[in-house]
Amino acid sequence: MDQVIKAADLKAAGVPGYLIDLKCRPGGPWQRILPGVVLLSASPPTRAQRLQAALAYAGPKAVVTGVDALHAHGLHTLPPPARIHLLQPATNRRSCAEHVLLERTTRPPKVVVEAGLPLAEPTRATLDAARHEPDPLRQHHLLSTAVRSGLCTLTSLTRELNAGSKRGTATPRATLKLLSALLR
Repeated sequence: MDQVIKAADLKAAGVPGYLIDLKCRPGGPWQRILPGVVLLSASPPTRAQRLQAALAYAGPKAVVTGVDALHAHGLHTLPPPARIHLLQPATNRRSCAEHVLLERTTRPPKVVVEAGLPLAEPTRATLDAARHEPDPLRQHHLLSTAVRSGLCTLTSLTRELNAGSKRGTATPRATLKLLSALLR
């Protein structure tokens, strides 16, 4: 699992808590990458290790969405965001940690598993990324790139936008209308 493990799993395997603490001290061979999650390396974590750590932190029902999900679906032209975006069931109360955006949802996405990662399907991942992109030009680029790549259609994006939360949807709605007019 890319050298990422929950501290609780280490303890369950017989590693004493004091030894975990000792190895995770500055200059030690391990590091705490998120609360309760350990990277069994002193090297800076890779994006893949950060994804694994975020999923371990959020729990078994968490799903990767946004740009990281789009990368896993094959859309590599978008820059990775500062935070890994995960969806979790509305009943979960896990709070956001550094480098992780945990969003609670009453509408869990259809899950696609790629390389062992639970991913939101492309349409949902695209809209989740767009809703959290504050720059209208980058948002336009994100939506148009997802459509041009064939990962989703304007119709599927509009349908998903109408079915989901209305929070953060004004700019994506305007962008989809513009894209629809341009592609006619």
